[in-house]
Amino acid sequence: MKLNFRRGSAFASKKAHKYLETITPKDVEKITVIRHAAIGDFMNIRPFLIELRKFFPNAKITLSVVRHYMYGIPEDLIDDVHVITRYKEDGTKTGLFQRIKEAKTLAEQDIIFDLTDSTLSLFIVALANAKLKIGYPYRALRRAFFDIATLRSDFVVEAQSIMHMLNILGAKTRFPLVYGNEKRYPKKDLKQIVYFAGASTEKKCWEKEKFRSLIDKISDDFPEYNHIVLQGIGENEKFLEIYKPLSHKENVLLQEKMPIEEAMKFISKSRCLVSNDTGVRNMGIALETPTIGIFFQIPPFRYWPREDKHDCVFNIEYTSPDVEDVYIATKEMIEKLYEK
Repeated sequence: MKLNFRRGSAFASKKAHKYLETITPKDVEKITVIRHAAIGDFMNIRPFLIELRKFFPNAKITLSVVRHYMYGIPEDLIDDVHVITRYKEDGTKTGLFQRIKEAKTLAEQDIIFDLTDSTLSLFIVALANAKLKIGYPYRALRRAFFDIATLRSDFVVEAQSIMHMLNILGAKTRFPLVYGNEKRYPKKDLKQIVYFAGASTEKKCWEKEKFRSLIDKISDDFPEYNHIVLQGIGENEKFLEIYKPLSHKENVLLQEKMPIEEAMKFISKSRCLVSNDTGVRNMGIALETPTIGIFFQIPPFRYWPREDKHDCVFNIEYTSPDVEDVYIATKEMIEKLYEK
């Protein structure tokens, strides 16, 4: 393998150049991917794992995860899981000795890809015995821990940005991105629009009154559709304050929380998912279900696949969008894709 990139677009050590000159992708037998994150981030790395398997056909792929973030692990795309514990059962942080012990359970690897760029992931990289370590640290000082580092842009969708770690090795990755869910969650075109009003933190949640108003307007415009308020797993994600004022409408329904497999099947059969910036929205993206993302406080570009079936609503001040703006985006999406 030969590295080929312009100066400043990436970093590679002399060790990386020397090692890659001696091997081909078929020679690589052990790869670890570090992804310490929640369900939405597991959805985002599915295209990477698919292309990784394609480029390194003989490699055993291990995914390194944090114990309290194991919901939605892409088990169908990996061979093994390495687990490190950040918090004890009582909620206190684990000690250095335990973390070292767990980090060292990772066997010798040919290549490690750090897709997390956190203090904990860097800790594992530092302790790991690997022939090649690849990451994308923001700070130049962290490059001392890696043999190859690619830049990560806040203006390129993350699922595509991490693919650059394979592109620098010469991998010919595909676009649009392939998520590999079509067999597990086959499509069934139901006239239903799903609305999810939750997020990882309250400050990322669009106001519930705005969600209620949106559903009221859209359900009038598309009376033949079911408009479904999807509950989450948290106690604060029942969304009854959104549903109850609309419960008199026959086409506005409430869907209680479901196990992840059932939720994935449910979303895959829907025509559109309207959601905050959260894991459920990333589930929709990974299922090839059209999405409308509601963003404020942060720009959406890193989380927005630039395809016709995905749109994001935000304003240049990154304040809470108006109902009218989300309404227009949702209505245009449905009409463009289904009501031609």
